[in-house]
Amino acid sequence: MIQRSIEKVNQIEATQLVREEQKIRSTLESIQDGYYEIDMTGKFLFYNHSLLELLGGKSESDLHDCQITDFMSAGDAKKLEQTYQWVAHSGTAVKCVEWEVIREDGISKRVEGSIVLILDGEETSATGFRGIIRDITDRIDSERMLEESRFRYKSLVDHNPDLVCSFELEGVVTAINPATEKITGYSANQLVGTTCAHLLSGIQRFIYLRPFLLAKKGRSSSFEISISHKRGYMVDLQIRFVPIIVDSQVVGVFAIGKDITEHKQAEETINHMAYHDALTDLPNRRLFTDHLTRGLEQAERGGHKLAVLFLDLNRFKYINDSLGHAFGDTLLQKIAERLLSCVGQHGTIARMGGDEFTILLPVLQQESFILLIVNNIIEAINRPIRIEGHECSVTTSIGISLFPNDGQDAQTLMMNADAAMYRAKESHRNQYEFFTPIMSAQASERLTVELELRKALERNELLLMYQPQLEFKTGRVTGVEALVRWLHPKRGMVSPADFIPLAEETGIIIPLGEWVLRTACLQNKAWQNSGFAPMRIAVNLSAYQFKQANIVQVVADILKETKLDPVYLELEITESVAMQNAEQVIVTLEGLKSLGIQVSIDDFGTGYSSLSYLRNFPIDRLKIDRSFINDITSVQGESTIAASIIAMAQSLKLEVIAEGVETEVQFEFLKSKGCTEMQGYFFSKPLLMEDMTGRLVSMRES
Repeated sequence: MIQRSIEKVNQIEATQLVREEQKIRSTLESIQDGYYEIDMTGKFLFYNHSLLELLGGKSESDLHDCQITDFMSAGDAKKLEQTYQWVAHSGTAVKCVEWEVIREDGISKRVEGSIVLILDGEETSATGFRGIIRDITDRIDSERMLEESRFRYKSLVDHNPDLVCSFELEGVVTAINPATEKITGYSANQLVGTTCAHLLSGIQRFIYLRPFLLAKKGRSSSFEISISHKRGYMVDLQIRFVPIIVDSQVVGVFAIGKDITEHKQAEETINHMAYHDALTDLPNRRLFTDHLTRGLEQAERGGHKLAVLFLDLNRFKYINDSLGHAFGDTLLQKIAERLLSCVGQHGTIARMGGDEFTILLPVLQQESFILLIVNNIIEAINRPIRIEGHECSVTTSIGISLFPNDGQDAQTLMMNADAAMYRAKESHRNQYEFFTPIMSAQASERLTVELELRKALERNELLLMYQPQLEFKTGRVTGVEALVRWLHPKRGMVSPADFIPLAEETGIIIPLGEWVLRTACLQNKAWQNSGFAPMRIAVNLSAYQFKQANIVQVVADILKETKLDPVYLELEITESVAMQNAEQVIVTLEGLKSLGIQVSIDDFGTGYSSLSYLRNFPIDRLKIDRSFINDITSVQGESTIAASIIAMAQSLKLEVIAEGVETEVQFEFLKSKGCTEMQGYFFSKPLLMEDMTGRLVSMRES
């Protein structure tokens, strides 16, 4: 009885052991990692299906009579055997050891495994080893790719010639590249952990604050800023702030900066040369007119008077012809110095050209101050001047006009001061005259011209002339510029210089400009219909036309009406117009460009161009102003400006055309500098429609 009970208990325990063993085996088969048990020689005793797949076996019998070292290189096998020996000797498990599995199909897998010693039932002697083997090939590949990515990123940053910095959201620098050290003069140790505040003035800090806040919100933006180099000089940078985004969250900000110091200096040089007289370095007519316009706005707001002085030197032509142009140039420089000493900070002095100078006194409380300045000028100029061993004396005649009495705008004030100067010259030299209404019969004449101009459109007195634009390599006419003329019944052919300013002042320019645009498009379409090769026709848009809210629609309607393909229409706007509210100008230009037309900047070099804006203008070509062409080979400044404009246009991938080319010397100079298109009397004067048609016929037949 007892014997049967013992047997029954043994049977139950055996059954439970079998079940436990089955449960363990089932668990081992369910795991994705390979599980193995080997004897002390390395021969497999047990393994799960995952290990079989890892080693490339096709069936469970594939691993019979195999040892674990059969699936690795000799080097790995030797290192693993040493590890097994150490585990057997110390009894300490190894949690992680790496080796390369070489499968039966030749594919290699990188794995990591654990090794645990198996003891007998008495736990007194070792019978083998067990462990887990995990395929880490993908992880190793990912780590390698990540490392390569980090290396590429580091290489990109370290070898980038531009400044690259990373910031925390609080504005603290976390890393910089070598270029940053070179551009700022500070080492990484000196910048990392700071906000770079010591590089910026108060105003400069304000400039970068808004873009940094935008970057923190996930938006990139660019701006220009000046920083202080460690050695004390200023460095101009164009910076772009880029958000650092991780898991859809902005965690920092990258600053990528290009050193534009040389570009800014070149831009400033071009602007200075464009707005200053090359001989005396005084402001020229363009800059003086700008200062006068702004002075008038301030005088009107402040309720004070303003004075314009126009003066020239008596007998200068005689001196210049007698003693030579070099002597005359030096004399003008000496006169400029004396004028500066008389006027000082009280006003602006400009050289109009030749021996003519203008002076602006923008804030005038008492007219007696004018007399003080004028008498000082007359006395200073009258003092003998010694140049190259020659002593000469010159005198001056000065005309004076006052705002608001003698004019409300710059042109009128300058015209009236000029008229007063001529009265002073006629009456008695080395004297001055204030403008009086009797000096100018132009006031009534101006009203008459305005009335006649209003009727000119109705009476068909306006006509267009066409000046060819040629490609010098082929002599091919690539386009024509439409130039409006007024065929007055009594005055004859009137130049636009005599009526366009009046048309702009009175608003007549709007209907006049639409007539010019419509007539030019109709004529170009007519030439195409007659079988001539299609070419562009250039039409100048005045500032008043360009500022119309519906200018894009006006142009679109005329193109539709005339059926001219937009690609053959070019609209020219002056540089000064382009730089008035540049952001709005870009919007208008983009609207015009969307029609398919071409856009050019006319009179380029005469406005306050900013390269940062110019890069953003959707334009096709730049037109070098004729004032830089006139003295291109005799005045160093003019030739430098022209060459600089051509080079800048080429760098911006813009076409460039020169106007006012009148001599072979000018042509050859422009050709040598890479200007490919030109117009001017050297090729052809403006032609009537019939003559232009004849020119096209002869070109087609040749």
